[in-house]
Amino acid sequence: MGKPGGSRFALRLAALGFAGALLAGCGGETPPAPPPMPVEVVKAAAQDTPLYSEYIGDIRAGSEVAVFPRIGGVVLRRAFTEGSMVRQGQLLFEIEAREYVSARDVALANVAAAEAQAARAGEDVARYGPLVAEDAIAQQVYDNAIATAKAADAQVKATRAALRNAEITLGYGQVRAPISGRIGKASVSVGQLVAPGGVELARISDAGRIEVYFSPSEEELLSFARLSPQEKADAQTGIKLVLADGTVLPQDGTIDFADRAVDPTTGSYRLRAVFPNPGGQVLPGQFGRVQIKVQTRKGAVVVPDRAVMEQFGTYFVMVVGKDNKTEQRRVTVGTQAAGQWIIEDGLKPGEAVVVEGLAKVRPGMVVQPLPQGGSKAYAQEAMKKAAGKQ
Repeated sequence: MGKPGGSRFALRLAALGFAGALLAGCGGETPPAPPPMPVEVVKAAAQDTPLYSEYIGDIRAGSEVAVFPRIGGVVLRRAFTEGSMVRQGQLLFEIEAREYVSARDVALANVAAAEAQAARAGEDVARYGPLVAEDAIAQQVYDNAIATAKAADAQVKATRAALRNAEITLGYGQVRAPISGRIGKASVSVGQLVAPGGVELARISDAGRIEVYFSPSEEELLSFARLSPQEKADAQTGIKLVLADGTVLPQDGTIDFADRAVDPTTGSYRLRAVFPNPGGQVLPGQFGRVQIKVQTRKGAVVVPDRAVMEQFGTYFVMVVGKDNKTEQRRVTVGTQAAGQWIIEDGLKPGEAVVVEGLAKVRPGMVVQPLPQGGSKAYAQEAMKKAAGKQ
């Protein structure tokens, strides 16, 4: 009787032989290698690049107006939608004005009475004129008639002025928007009693222009003072505003205000930049980052910021060589501005770096470089080829 160990060894040999026969029956073909992974690349460029200093900015409305009642009364109606855009002169509130209607009517009556008195005084002057010429009446009587007519004319003017004032006051019962802009929440309710100049009714912010306040340090102010006249002019125009989500406001701003002194408690200097804000896309109260151009770097090597990887304070790019093999290369970065990194060392102009598909690429891989934005077209072409083989 044979040994159990020997039997197991024989069985293993038989199994291996059977597996080999199966492989031989399949023809011994190896599956084709997968195609190189498509990645989008951009060539590092040497170009004149503006450098920016960046500051946290406090965004405010270009103008903000609080709306107050100018007469007292009960609020009858709110005529706007809270949070909507309103036009200058648009009706906002109606305030009960019955007593002001009565005052206007009294003023109308006073004008009518004064005009009647003036007409009568004018008739007396006209009648007394011939009589005084014939010495039929005393000169004093005629002079008194002229004075009475002049006083009556003055009274007409006074009553007409009082009527205009009564009509203006009555008009205050319709509260209208003093400026165009976005109106906030109403501060009063229908039926509420308000007094002249009392509680604020609502607040309107001019949506077409924004002001951004920011504060460079004293050291940065001194650095700015050392710029050339042209650099100073450039720094005061073409101001960029980066919003909270990283987007840059399409419209450039300009500096229109500089404080009179450095704040001794903070060592900072307050500036204000104004930006067009068509459509009210930016709201007061938001925060943003103000970027001021301080100089232009001549012939700087730049790549899109998407091409640069950072790990524990060390920066890398994935370079695609002439053989389409990838190389992870350490680089020294300078300033980041306008969506680009300035590369101080480690990369030459014209070298291709991966900007899309970076997470899937490993050093030493063979890839298929595509121009920036070419992944979509490549995928569509691949789908067409796959459909054609079916």
